Formats: sequence, C-alpha cells, structure tokens
Amino acid sequence: MSRCISSLAVVAVLVAVSGCYQDDTNPTVAQRGKPLAKILLTDAPFPYDSVASVNIYVVRVEASAQTDTSGGGDWVLIAEPRKGFNLLTLQQGTTAFVGEGELPAGQYHAIRMTIDTSLSSVVWNSGLRARVNWQNWSGSTEEPLYALVEYPVNVPTDGAEIVIDFDVGRSFLYNFYGTNEFILMPQIRAINSAATGTIAGSVTSDYTGATRPIANANVTVCGSAACDPPNAYVVATSRSDSTGRYTIAFVRAGSYTVRVEQPDYPFLNPVIVADVTVTRGDTMQLAVSLPKAGSGGGGYVRISGPSSVGVGGTISLRAAVGDAAGNPVSNPSVSWTSSNSGIAQVSGVGDTASVMGRQAGYATITAVSGQRSDTLGIQVVGSSAPVASVTVVPGSANLAIGDSVGFRAELRDSTGTVLTDRAVSWFATDSTVINVYPYGAQALVRPRAAGSASLRATSEGKTGQATITVH
Repeated sequence: MSRCISSLAVVAVLVAVSGCYQDDTNPTVAQRGKPLAKILLTDAPFPYDSVASVNIYVVRVEASAQTDTSGGGDWVLIAEPRKGFNLLTLQQGTTAFVGEGELPAGQYHAIRMTIDTSLSSVVWNSGLRARVNWQNWSGSTEEPLYALVEYPVNVPTDGAEIVIDFDVGRSFLYNFYGTNEFILMPQIRAINSAATGTIAGSVTSDYTGATRPIANANVTVCGSAACDPPNAYVVATSRSDSTGRYTIAFVRAGSYTVRVEQPDYPFLNPVIVADVTVTRGDTMQLAVSLPKAGSGGGGYVRISGPSSVGVGGTISLRAAVGDAAGNPVSNPSVSWTSSNSGIAQVSGVGDTASVMGRQAGYATITAVSGQRSDTLGIQVVGSSAPVASVTVVPGSANLAIGDSVGFRAELRDSTGTVLTDRAVSWFATDSTVINVYPYGAQALVRPRAAGSASLRATSEGKTGQATITVH
C-alpha cells in the first residue's frame, strides 16, 4: 500500500443548538433546562491513498459532569443514532447529520462516543476489508471512545454546539507494531464550538522556479512554542488538498504555533509560524510558502519521515543533501546512526533508512553526509493496551501566590507498563484557587488565591489527582 503522508484526517461530531458561549468555571451541572442537541459528522482527507473507506458505526454520544468517570460515571445520553458513516466522504468541512437529543444545561468534563466495532470497517480500494485491531476491551462489540476535554464544555440553558474532533489519520495507524494491520489509538477532543475559530490557507513553493501548490503538506497546530513532534503538544492537524488548500476548523480561541511541511519532499524546508492568533467565530488566513532546502546558501542534510513507531514496527526515513552552493546532491553518500539501538535500530542505504522499534523509549536518529548532519527524534511506543491508572506527579504541592509549577500525568496499563502518546485532560476542582494550563501529558499550575484545590488528570476514563495548597 502507499502512504501519502503522516497526518491527519479529522472527524468532527457536533452537538448543535443555538446558544451563546460562556467560559464559566463552576463544575456543577445545573438542571435549568434541556436544550435540543443536533449531532453532525465531518472529516478531512485520510493519509492512506490505498483505502477506499473508513466506516464508523456510531451507537451513542454521551456527556458527564464528573471529572472522574473511573467508577462508571454519571453519563447523560445526547443521541443514539445507531448508524454508520464513511468518514472519507466527509471532507473539508462537509458534514452529515448523526442525530439529536436533549442535553441538560450545565458544565461537562467528559464526552464519549460509543462505536460498534463489528459494524465498523476499513476497506481497501480492492474492496477487501483491512485487518483492524480496534483495541476493544469492553467485552462486547460496543467500544467507548473518550474525548480529550481540555476545558469544561459549557452548555447554557439556551443551548450550545459541542464539537468532537476525531483525528482519523493519527487514530488509525497501519503496521505500527509490524503486524500488517490498522490499530485504533483514538485521538479525539471535545470543545464548545462557540469558543472556536478556524485556520485556513494555502501551501505553495517556488522550488521549480515558478510558484506552485503543494499537495499533501502536513499542517500541525501546537499549543506550545515548540512544534516539533513527537515532543510537541499537538492541538489539531490537517493537510493540504490537490490545490494546496487546507482548513483546520474548531480551534479554541488563543495563540498557537503552526508547523507546515511536506514529508515526501525532504528537499523542502518546513516552515514554523509562531503567534498565530485564532479568534472566536473568525477565520485566520495563513498562506505558507515552503523554501527549498539550502535556499539560504550553503550545504545541508535534512531528514524527513515519521517521528513515532511501535515496538516491532518499522518506519522509513529519507535524507536530502545539498552541496556547498546549496544545490541538491543526487544519490548522496549518507551514514545513519541511532543514539540507542536498543530502543530504535536504524539501517540505511544512501539517502533512505529504516528504523525498527525495539523497546519503548526515545532515541535520536542522525544522518551524516560529509561534514554535515541532521537529527530526528523518534518516540517508540510500547503497550497499546488501554489506560488502567493515572498518577499525577508530584502528588501534592504547597505553593505561594506568584509561583508556577509543572505537573505531569503518568499513565500505566494493567501490567504497570508506562503508556505514551495518549490524550490527557486536566481540571482544577476550584479555579478560584489555581489556574491550569494544559500541555498534553503535562500541565502548568499558577496559584490565584489562598486555599486548597485538587488538580485532576484524566485519560481514557481513568483519573489521578494531586492536592495543592496555596498560602
């Protein structure tokens, strides 16, 4: 099969009714009314051109006001469509009606979508079904998928739109563990659409001497200053179409770093744009031109390719090499090394290399040609099992007003194996005492007033917490 790029289809489920956005912090759900909720589904291009359809059978969508749903949770049913959708027919903002239902007004800390894996499938262009490891540990054909809720989803009495973004390209990984199958590792987030805006634009390059659109470029939106996966805090992703256009909808209002690159063209440098401001209800236009590697003069070596792989899986990397004048070198001599072959083993011939994941961890791959080199960090993912426990580190802290302290969520499966590359939601039980700034599996806490509060981290329905005292 051919793989177009390493990013980034997005499925969005909208729980839609008219209403105004309120960024309240009271975690209690007030039974003040039951707005009618309408659910829509949308998608963006899938990164595998050998796939004809990705079919998801949605059983139900539910919400919970509780930050800790480990014991089952108090879930409120929004809609129960019991209907299948081919996600590949819903691209560039196209939506499909899923269902509607009543949702009591209040604040919701958890959103989940249950699918039926026996009625869901990935189909090759040949018409044959692909093997899919759904990682369904429920004991039935119904599998709950938990959304990342970075901020409580507020539903006022006059209604709201709750958007569930399902990043299909990052969720369905092919041959990730060397098993010749897709594995579902869901990357889903939920947000009130009234709090969001859109980033849209074009990707071009003049590397041929004339400006032309660049298709299949990865566009990554990061919530941190650094935007270099796998270490970056990725908020949303997209990719450009055949005309070079892209759209990333439902991005929470705020400031972001955007990285644009075409991984199949290592001779083009990535572009990183800082301080991209998203405004509620507005579209931020961002046009990017990818410069030719070495366009600034001088030689270069540049590695492109995926930045993560599972244990037992293999990924391919490419290196572009330029001479002292910045001109591309054909069939360059390149040597490849790994900082830790016990984690990631690399073997290369010329400008192409294969990296096999040996055990969970992080390793740096280096490509050297002459006196020049480049490096790429590789995250090797171990267990694909579901999260069984979450521990917040440190477990307690005594802080003064004005402090800034970092916390991290340590995720483990049922055997105690540390898990990486999982979505984590962060909440404070009392936002009048502390402010929480989430960055993936880490969070920054800044005290606001004297008092006590708990900092909670949730992943796949499991929650851990730290006790914080502010004096």
